[in-house]
Amino acid sequence: MVDAVRARQLGIVHLLRSRTNVPANELASRFGVTERTIYRDIAALIAHGIPIEAQPGKVGGYRLAPETALDPLTIDSDHALRLYVLGFLDPPRTDTPTDDSARAAGISDTVQEVIRRLAQRIHFDTADWYWRDEGFGHLPVLRTAMLSATALEATWRTKAGSQETTLLKPYGVVWKAGEWHMIAARATGSPSRFRLNLVDRLVPTDLTFAYPDSFSVRDWWTQTMEDYGKGEVRVTLKVTAEARDEMLRLSLKSTSRIHEHNDGSLTIVLFVDRWEWLIPLVASYGPDVTVAEPEALRTAIADQLRRTLAVYDTAVPPGPAPPDSLPDDDSRLRSTHGRHPGA
Repeated sequence: MVDAVRARQLGIVHLLRSRTNVPANELASRFGVTERTIYRDIAALIAHGIPIEAQPGKVGGYRLAPETALDPLTIDSDHALRLYVLGFLDPPRTDTPTDDSARAAGISDTVQEVIRRLAQRIHFDTADWYWRDEGFGHLPVLRTAMLSATALEATWRTKAGSQETTLLKPYGVVWKAGEWHMIAARATGSPSRFRLNLVDRLVPTDLTFAYPDSFSVRDWWTQTMEDYGKGEVRVTLKVTAEARDEMLRLSLKSTSRIHEHNDGSLTIVLFVDRWEWLIPLVASYGPDVTVAEPEALRTAIADQLRRTLAVYDTAVPPGPAPPDSLPDDDSRLRSTHGRHPGA
């Protein structure tokens, strides 16, 4: 599940949790590597925020900062991101006997099981790193409920502004675009996603459930994102060479079609459930992305641009000339990519 380097680094943290001080030579002997390798591991762990202190002297060594109890099951926003950065929640590599590597690095079967359960229940969709972190206040309750398969009574705000309360079986959490999403199923039915920043209340119950062994939050989320917005409505976009690279960075669906032209321009064909959600995206590109079909979408974008122009079409002092081409950064992607209406 983890490669040998990452398994060893997690093993170091696990050993430091159970000992006051551990010398570098003992760590090197424990994991079968040189002291120089241990120094690099410690430096990497510290660089990613793991609170390790060096203690000088004959009885010195390394230890976790005494005021920090690093819980290996903690998935609050800070610690979970550290685990992700270190790669402990990466998908399994098919070319490496990772369980054997973990054992060789001194990781017990118990710790491996903790990693396996976390990787099964936590997924980081890092397509967008730039949104603020939201909803993390519920994570301590979710941590216990997920790993102990305990049902939760949840109250959240609906799109209509009302509140809904029901019993949920928490299968996992996903971090995407600065927001935490709880993946949970009602007493009957398939899993759904719930934005934690819309959840007002999560209360553990005395009910437990059988966590499905075959369920993977990562796989479920990936498929859900692929299915979101797909449909039978055909939309054809004409993309200039200037907007080509940026449009290719958008998350297209498996049903999308891209046709490249000799002048660097593109024709992108999308199949969506409804074209209305494309209006702000296409309009933000101005003349660099235009709609060939459907006619209703062309008309809607033209109407929006006319209304916008009417707002700006007033006598104002001349200012700096607008740029001749698209901005050379990801500002438009930040304002459009990763945010879907009603998501």
